Amino acid sequence: MRKIGVLTYIKEFANIGTNMQSYCTLKAIQKQFPHDRVELIDYSGWKPAMKPYLSHISVKSLINDYVRIKKYKKFFRDDYEFSNANLITANLKDSIEFIRNQNYDAIYVGSDTLLELKRAGQDELTAYWLDETIKCKKFMIAASSHNVTFESLSAQQKQKIENTINDYCLLGVRDEATYRLLSHFIASDDKRMQIIPDPTFTYEIDYSYIKKYIAQKKLEFKKPIVCLHLLRNTKWASELADLFRKEGYMVASLRPAYYADIVFTDLSAFEQVGLYKYFDLVITHRFHDSIFCIKNLTPVIVYPEYFSDVTQYGENKNKTLFKSFNIENNYISNEEDLTAASLFNRHKQAIANFRNNKAVIQSKLLENKRVYENFLRETSKFLHQKSPQLIDIA
Repeated sequence: MRKIGVLTYIKEFANIGTNMQSYCTLKAIQKQFPHDRVELIDYSGWKPAMKPYLSHISVKSLINDYVRIKKYKKFFRDDYEFSNANLITANLKDSIEFIRNQNYDAIYVGSDTLLELKRAGQDELTAYWLDETIKCKKFMIAASSHNVTFESLSAQQKQKIENTINDYCLLGVRDEATYRLLSHFIASDDKRMQIIPDPTFTYEIDYSYIKKYIAQKKLEFKKPIVCLHLLRNTKWASELADLFRKEGYMVASLRPAYYADIVFTDLSAFEQVGLYKYFDLVITHRFHDSIFCIKNLTPVIVYPEYFSDVTQYGENKNKTLFKSFNIENNYISNEEDLTAASLFNRHKQAIANFRNNKAVIQSKLLENKRVYENFLRETSKFLHQKSPQLIDIA
């Protein structure tokens, strides 16, 4: 039995994306290697925040937060497989030593924005990049560098990236920005690198969870619903909500929001992924909101959480996602377009874009699942090799 580790972000209590991407990565790799020990490496560079929403706090919101946290604790306990050892530290040396001492036969790095460097020390990488002292088969699988560009790196960081990725068997990246970044460190004919869809595309939604939730809450949706999943300090949120209400919509939110008619902050991961089916439109800055809207065939408009997340080349993980589904016009590329009037004025066309591309979307959903699973099968070839040296997979 081989020991296989999955290095990714884990244990968030208010982020559906972090939790479902780690769950789906784990389950997909376990499915590929049913006779091996596959586990999430119980490591984090910071302590996961287990706290209530502080904006628009009330007795009801605190109760909802308690319920959500309790559900996520159960989720982590019952549906995940963690390593026996665990570590939380920002110290890079201790982090690498911890991962190395687990003695894995293989490590999969991904999914999520693991390769971002906002928490890295000066001239350093983070432990999520691993390094050449960790001697096992290593694979990136739908990993993302977020907004890191080659030009933003120091000379020392460039050297460290070159050293570590030379030790990877395959480089599966999730978006164009990461592909561009790593292209600087490998030969143009290097076949290791390819864009791999997010692991959540492999997940088949079980709607029994959300149906039970709706029944218990005795919810009735008699109007079309727009979900506004916005930042807590979005200045135009109330105005946008009012415009949709005048249009006959009910306004929902996935975070506390005084302008919403209904707030969903007590959901489990499995409940939330099915909830998107009940929305007629979602406006969000969240990458995985978009994925689960697409999986539920729910129209969605997305914008970058911060426009500093967009690289100097105009690349952003949301843009890559929407372009791949032929709905790039539903991606907000200009900060000037982030106003209540602008968003409301484009919502009908955004819904039409989605419906007109329904066949493309359904086909792409199947393709993404297939591409991800095929990539995993490619990785299995390397696990039969005695050395982590590269082989030609062409």
